[in-house]
Amino acid sequence: MQTEATPLAHPIEGRVIAAELRRLGVSHVITVPDTLQRTLITAIAEQGDPVLLPVATEDEAVGINAGLYISGHRPMLLVQNTGFFASLNTLRAIAVEAQVPTLMFVGEFGRDVTKPVSEHTSPRVRVIQPTLHAWDVPFYRLDSPADLPHVEAALRESYERRGPVVVLIGAATS
Repeated sequence: MQTEATPLAHPIEGRVIAAELRRLGVSHVITVPDTLQRTLITAIAEQGDPVLLPVATEDEAVGINAGLYISGHRPMLLVQNTGFFASLNTLRAIAVEAQVPTLMFVGEFGRDVTKPVSEHTSPRVRVIQPTLHAWDVPFYRLDSPADLPHVEAALRESYERRGPVVVLIGAATS
């Protein structure tokens, strides 16, 4: 008899995260839609606040985030790990060097929640944390409902350090 592995990350309801973003005063969620965060995207769209802005690329999202921030808004990004890697140069130029607060929710597409991320064969899962360390980008994990306070801490840190902070979404939102 084979036993089922215990999950290391658990779903969080999209509507709960959306309500937290509203409570924290996030004005816009710029997204290259992520299937892992589908219910969060739906909840944001249904609640209407913050404003949901779907875009075509992560580079575009980083630029729009900067424009909204400069014009007095409090935006954030919602992307997938593969897109995060694709946007590193733009993130470096705009969020790091221009010192634009950039909160990013990054869905860990391809993650097997029964394995530690360090044991994954897929680089998109296994190397995101080392990449964040190498780029000196602080990150938080949102692996269970108990981790919800990390959203406020990440947003605050992004504004305090005037740069990027990532929240890794470990399991599909429910």
